[in-house]
Amino acid sequence: MKFGAHFLPTYVPELDGPLTEFYRRMFEQIEELERLGFDRAWVTEHHFGDYGGAIPHPPTFLSAVACRTSRIRLGVAIAVLPLNNPVYLAESYGMVDVVSNGRLDFGIGKGSEPIEYVRFGARREEATQRMTEGTEILRQAWSDEPVNFHGEFFDYDNVRVLPKPVQRPHPPIWVGATRTEETFRWAGENGFNLMTIPFVHPTIGALHGLVETYRAALGRAAHDSATRQVLAKFHIYVSDSLEQGIREASPYMKNYSAIHAAVDPNRKLTNRDIVLDMERGFIIVGDPQRCIDTIRRWHEEAGLTTFSFTFHFGGMPQEMALKNIRLFAERVMPALEGV
Repeated sequence: MKFGAHFLPTYVPELDGPLTEFYRRMFEQIEELERLGFDRAWVTEHHFGDYGGAIPHPPTFLSAVACRTSRIRLGVAIAVLPLNNPVYLAESYGMVDVVSNGRLDFGIGKGSEPIEYVRFGARREEATQRMTEGTEILRQAWSDEPVNFHGEFFDYDNVRVLPKPVQRPHPPIWVGATRTEETFRWAGENGFNLMTIPFVHPTIGALHGLVETYRAALGRAAHDSATRQVLAKFHIYVSDSLEQGIREASPYMKNYSAIHAAVDPNRKLTNRDIVLDMERGFIIVGDPQRCIDTIRRWHEEAGLTTFSFTFHFGGMPQEMALKNIRLFAERVMPALEGV
């Protein structure tokens, strides 16, 4: 079992201060994650709002982090492939892998926010085909051969893409999948690692079924499932008790949810009971043993192998976020080593 941290920054100016300070705090958190032995730090790609929009170009942020760290792996979860030119992505993230000396993990997906397609002037109905073509182009671009590709949306003849990544044949590729069975299957058929968000599923069993779809596709395509990882992202808050955790974390989770809802006021998001999600373990909150038991349950019942936690959200003060990270590293992580 591996552990990382996930940065989807919900920027609250009146609580987080100027963006220069907000970035500095995220850098400080990632440096602390490395010191404490976490495996990965992930960032997202979002645009046009306070829900993740503070990191619209993840390779810039990751390159800055690479210069401040030496061991922790650095990932994007995810690059919204249909909204980007794949050759440009290959260049940008190839640089991240070089600057970090081979520490990049590359997550791809179609994105979770339809309004971003609207504002970019892109067509969401083209997303699946653009992602399929873009993935093939990326793999060619990172190989030692020039890109030669002729598809519905992209057309390249003998294009040499630089720089080449340090990791060969290319950095590990992850696919972001949520509810669509076909995406889980496609990730398995291609031998990619999988990442998902348990929060969107009604039950642990519902997620387990989709993970099994992924593993079955891996097997049919003769990929070794033992070498592929299944990652899930959770919000987490480690405290002295469930009651204390709910009391302290709820205001910041409510800020997070409100910022997400404000991205597209016309979009109907599923109404979730934050406290109930904390009690059920879809948001991991409570004393260290409760957090350990919840993570073990997700591992055993959903087949998850890798966990990425959002420790800082909704304008939470830096001291609370760092305490959250340290409590997890000191009281939770050791109990799960070797699982």
